[in-house]
Amino acid sequence: MPQQSFEELCELFAYQPKGRPLDSEEAAEVLRIHPGTMAQYRLRGEGPRFFSPPGTRRVWYAEKDLLAWIASGAKRSTSETVAA
Repeated sequence: MPQQSFEELCELFAYQPKGRPLDSEEAAEVLRIHPGTMAQYRLRGEGPRFFSPPGTRRVWYAEKDLLAWIASGAKRSTSETVAA
């Protein structure tokens, strides 16, 4: 699937952008998962890309990365595998 623009991703998922980086709780809300799951994704390196400024314990997510991560799991059949 070709790379989609942020605007296309927002339209695809009916997402109203906030226009700023999102913290873990906000990112979990966008993905509709528990915030603890976000931490597990980070630990295992399985979730969307995140940013953690040096010397801080803060974690931030770009809205486009969250929507692109959701879109990366697109399938047309339950028997279809997702390209890694």
